[in-house]
Amino acid sequence: MPAVARAYGVSDPYSSSQSIDGAARHIKMLMQAYNGDLVLVAAAYNAGMGAVARYKGVPPYAETEDYVDKVQALYERYRSALAKKPPERHG
Repeated sequence: MPAVARAYGVSDPYSSSQSIDGAARHIKMLMQAYNGDLVLVAAAYNAGMGAVARYKGVPPYAETEDYVDKVQALYERYRSALAKKPPERHG
């Protein structure tokens, strides 16, 4: 969203480095605001903090509910894959 992009100094939304940096800082702020609750972080990232506050949780928007489900599924998949990864060998 343009206002969020401006808040994080993203002047060119087509710049991958600016967009990634802004998104990472926004997610960090959301993680702090929601005490690490990944469901609320994903919901606020998608629908905005105002919507999460208004509904006192995940807003009942199909897009947001689908987004939260997708983020949770991917998180679990990546977490599982990393747990199975053999340790790196150095030397």
